[in-house]
Order: sequence, then structure tokens, then C-alpha cells
Amino acid sequence: MLTKKLAAIAVLLLSGCQALIYGTASDFDKLSLGMTKAQVIQTLGAPVSVSADGDKGEEYLIYKRMKHAISAWPRTYSVTIRSGKVVKYGEQYEEKNINRF
Repeated sequence: MLTKKLAAIAVLLLSGCQALIYGTASDFDKLSLGMTKAQVIQTLGAPVSVSADGDKGEEYLIYKRMKHAISAWPRTYSVTIRSGKVVKYGEQYEEKNINRF
């Protein structure tokens, strides 16, 4: 019984550690449309990667965040900047529930 409790505590602590490393998706609640790239970086920190689409005139700041403090793995979030302003942000890949029961 004690072993199960210790294992559960260890899982919670390790999951919480990832949230400390990556942050959580709630960080994106601090963003708003129209913010500048500098304001985004000041709010969220440096992105893990940056890409651009010259045809669309867009720049993409990519972040890793935990969906919740006790999530199993970090997810990918992006911020789209056009003409120097945020035009879109959020989870890059939506989780789909494929369970059918």
C-alpha cells in the first residue's frame, strides 16, 4: 500500500517538474491579438523554434507547453505574426478523441 502511494507521489512530482520546465498552456491566456513579437517574447519567453512563410508574410513562433500541470507530455503551440502583429495563437495540433465508447 505504501509503495503505491509513493509511486503516485513520484508521478505527480515528475509531471509537475515538466510544467516547471515548459510552463503550461495557461501562459497563452496572457496573449492578445495585435501584440508585437517583442511583447510575445517578453510574455512567453524565447520560442523553441521560429519559422516563416514569405508568400503569406507570416512568422511563426513555436512553443512547447504542458496542457495542464499534470499532463503526460508537452504540446506544441504557435503564435502567428503578420505585419509585426499577432494574428493567431494557440495549440498547433488539436487533440482528437478517437475513443468510440
